[in-house]
Amino acid sequence: MLVGSIQTPSGAVLEFLVLFAVILFGPVVIRRFGLPGLIGLLLGGYAIGSHGLDLIKAGDQTVPALGQLGLLYLMFMAGLELDLHMLRRQRTAAVAFGLVAFAVPLGAGLLIGWALGWSVAATVLLGALFSSHTLIVYPTLRDAGLGGNRAVASAVGATVLTDTLALIVLAIVAGTQTASARIGVVLVEITIGFAVLVGVAAFVLPRVVDAALRMWSGDRVARYLVVVVALLATAAIAEVFGIEPIIGAFFAGLSLNRLVPNEGQSMDRVEFFGSAVFVPVFVVSIGLLLDPSVMFTADTLELAGLICLGALGGKAIACLLAGQAFGFSWPERAAMYVLTAPQAAATLAVTLIGFELGLFDTSVVNAVLVLILVSISAAAVLSQRVVTWMPRGVEQRALGEKVLVAATAPGPSDTAMRAATRLARPDGGHGEVVVARMDGDPRPEPAALRALERHVFGHGFDGRLTTAVGPLAETVTRVVCESEPSVVVVDDAEFDTLVPGVPLVVVRLTASGEDTFRVLGSAGNEDAREIARRLDDRRTPRKLRRWRGGPPGDGAARPTDETQSIARR
Repeated sequence: MLVGSIQTPSGAVLEFLVLFAVILFGPVVIRRFGLPGLIGLLLGGYAIGSHGLDLIKAGDQTVPALGQLGLLYLMFMAGLELDLHMLRRQRTAAVAFGLVAFAVPLGAGLLIGWALGWSVAATVLLGALFSSHTLIVYPTLRDAGLGGNRAVASAVGATVLTDTLALIVLAIVAGTQTASARIGVVLVEITIGFAVLVGVAAFVLPRVVDAALRMWSGDRVARYLVVVVALLATAAIAEVFGIEPIIGAFFAGLSLNRLVPNEGQSMDRVEFFGSAVFVPVFVVSIGLLLDPSVMFTADTLELAGLICLGALGGKAIACLLAGQAFGFSWPERAAMYVLTAPQAAATLAVTLIGFELGLFDTSVVNAVLVLILVSISAAAVLSQRVVTWMPRGVEQRALGEKVLVAATAPGPSDTAMRAATRLARPDGGHGEVVVARMDGDPRPEPAALRALERHVFGHGFDGRLTTAVGPLAETVTRVVCESEPSVVVVDDAEFDTLVPGVPLVVVRLTASGEDTFRVLGSAGNEDAREIARRLDDRRTPRKLRRWRGGPPGDGAARPTDETQSIARR
């Protein structure tokens, strides 16, 4: 009976087994040959696909569907992790580079299509195919600490422009090739769609997500799901108006950029699921499409050579032109290239729709798959070199990059948390909350810690909660040395200890119920003014007023002259 019940595994269990085995072992094996792990995922996808071992059958949509989710997740993370301050400073370079990175490859595609004698519609679609790109190697540069580099920020910011323009061209061509849509209708629909998408991303989504994160302040699972639902909702809104969901996903990332700090706990969960599951599944799903028997025929390779030359050469020319115009170094231009060379998401969308419309034949589809394989592999290899070439400049920390909140038991007050949130939020910063207790005091109960955590997250502050034993002054000094915060908020009106090199804000709630603050210690002129501006914001219904009195105790611990002058304004 036992022997008769043994059977070969099949179905979803087998598919997920081989899928995650590839994700686990593919990068490990390929790195032994000195190649990036990304190539191991591509080759592993081919190995388990219908053209390899046939473990995942042709027509099976489970892995490709997960791959589409991984693509959305990839674009979402790119927007979420983008340094908006750097992008704001480099906005001219981002827009200019986006236009050049679209126009030059588009021109190359038009030239190749004309030389091959293709129709106007097919030629324009080929140009749109060349002009798009996917940020598939961005995690490599980000993990190397290059996310804030000016060239990297420009390339990431340019992505939304190039892919948007490419997909607009796709929508127009598709509209002209069907009897049910005219070019004017398509343009109006896309214009309305972008207006709605920008409105939702700029005004609606941040407020709704902020309220939801505060509501589910103590539920980590719910907080993560709120972020995922926001991603998918924005992608769905884009799709309603004929815009590719990847654009909506990128907009969602930009929208939630300040609500999900790069070093905060929420981002830890977002990055974990992205790096462990969604993004690798997307790369494996591309590998499933590889068919060497068709891709490596003479005709396909000849066409693929032209397509690779046009797409990759066009991106190289665009990077050289933009890099020279904005004074980027050669390593920075190389970083721009490895980010914009990979073809995957929008490229597949343009190709498959062109095939469905009868503008592309099977040889074009397979030639594009060669382009995808070559571009991703080349970018993955080159990105490893770029990481070693790029300079590591010392960047000035933003005031609210990392906020330390220090308090005694039972924990920080609403006043302290409002101050910390106002300091961190403009910079998309995160923080740490430390509660000091004296030696001999009982350890806080788990239920009390969970309630305190809900209190912290309920103010929209994304930070880690810890406890410490010892006087508050000693605790603050020790934690500052360990975690190096950019600003400290102390919830103790009697606090008068200086911490060199770090702006320190002391808050209190007066008997009249008024929130007040003072800046203590070594805050410089610019920092002190910025702290006062953020906390004494008359645009908000509940503001913290400047504390006009000095701290008790040693006069040497009083605020600096600059801080006192701010308080008298």
